[in-house]
Amino acid sequence: MCPDNTHAKKQYLNPGNDIHYPGQTNHDACFIPESVRQYADEPLYIIVAHWCLLQQNWVQRNQIAEAFHITARRASYLIAYLRSKTSRVVSICRHQTLPNKARRYEIYVIRVLDSPTPSTRREKAGPPLVSKRRVGNGDRSMANELWNRLCSNRNAGKILKKKEDEDDGT
Repeated sequence: MCPDNTHAKKQYLNPGNDIHYPGQTNHDACFIPESVRQYADEPLYIIVAHWCLLQQNWVQRNQIAEAFHITARRASYLIAYLRSKTSRVVSICRHQTLPNKARRYEIYVIRVLDSPTPSTRREKAGPPLVSKRRVGNGDRSMANELWNRLCSNRNAGKILKKKEDEDDGT
């Protein structure tokens, strides 16, 4: 660990701050447009989803990059994340194939769902039920005993084969 505090999450300096500091230390800070500053405590992809929702049109990575002062590559990652996060963001995605066979995605955000409150989240169930079809349901002591029997008798495979041959012959 570093002795200094260079990798700690940066805090907001004042409530009207327009810079978003992500929770992950390997991500850079970015600008938050004024129209979505009320969502500053949300993750960046949710802030971007709210911004896309306000656009009421198809949004490309360059528009996101320009609005949030981030690189086009990072904006592409955000679009991909929005496409996959269907639990919080309802969106439609389309792509345009460029002459070099690359695909440029555009996203149209229809709705951004609220984050589930702690009371609406499902509580963890008790221990999982034992399945008869899944590997690993045996008792550890029984598995150890079986393993030790197999290890102690090097000819176990030959003995089993002889028994099968005898059963087939009778």
